[in-house]
Amino acid sequence: MVILTGAALLSVSVFLNVLLLTMGTVHYYKMADTLEQVQKENKWLKEAAPSPFLLYNENKNVCATILEQNYLTAVSCSPDVQDQHFQLLSGGLLSHLVSHLCVAAQSRKNKMALILTPCNPRSSLQHWECRNHDLLALKDTDLYFNYGNSVNKRVMLYDGNGPWSRWLIYGTHNNICNSCSPLGRDWKSFQESYYFFSHSPGSWDVANQSCISMGSHLVTISSAEEKDYVATIMKTTSYWIGLTDLELEGTWKWVDGTNVGPENRYWHSTEPNGGKNENCAMVSHGMWYDYPCKERHYWVCERKL
Repeated sequence: MVILTGAALLSVSVFLNVLLLTMGTVHYYKMADTLEQVQKENKWLKEAAPSPFLLYNENKNVCATILEQNYLTAVSCSPDVQDQHFQLLSGGLLSHLVSHLCVAAQSRKNKMALILTPCNPRSSLQHWECRNHDLLALKDTDLYFNYGNSVNKRVMLYDGNGPWSRWLIYGTHNNICNSCSPLGRDWKSFQESYYFFSHSPGSWDVANQSCISMGSHLVTISSAEEKDYVATIMKTTSYWIGLTDLELEGTWKWVDGTNVGPENRYWHSTEPNGGKNENCAMVSHGMWYDYPCKERHYWVCERKL
């Protein structure tokens, strides 16, 4: 009897060890799959990093550069001269490639020369925004990045929005505002956010971790305009969004912890209907559906300015 009991216990022990090993193996491969997908998306992002460009005023056939006392000046364009290269950073900062300084206004006054100073995301004099596609304006003002009709050709703030205030990327016909994303060419801007559309499908958890690794989150839809924009740009008709009821069945929340507002619900008429088996939200043809989180779909990341 004792021998039989011992054998039974041994069998149970072996079974439990095999079960735990199997569960551990499954968990390992799940984590490895998630990590591989995240690394793949980050590789695409790295390859799509924002490239330096020359600020070109087509009307005057000149490019911006840095000269004495860190003033911005308009000179003949020379792509081989590193002092003429700039990059657009997040938050609307315009960085000079060589000095790592940022383009800044000295004050919010018309005809003030622009200079390069240490980059400061909190400075209101360093934030630029796009107007009418190819105008760079000092944020919250009607003062534009301008050629500057002066003897020393210093680039300045100006309240005119004519050709002297219009800038392109040198060597192209593309303007800065619709061609340069501060996060790379794979990020698209709309209103107050940037959006990244994945290159391959994955589970909801893979999508969520991928967005987090890029300093963003799965998209949260806060308006009909945003919903329509994402649907228009997305190259596939179905994709994950940052909506789930994993925390509490039936209580749908965005990944930032906020509840879905009653004015911004876009569930299909028969959804959500999956109960505990379907806890993640997926968009299909513009409408929301609850789906099993382990299914594989494309996704959208969002990053606020």
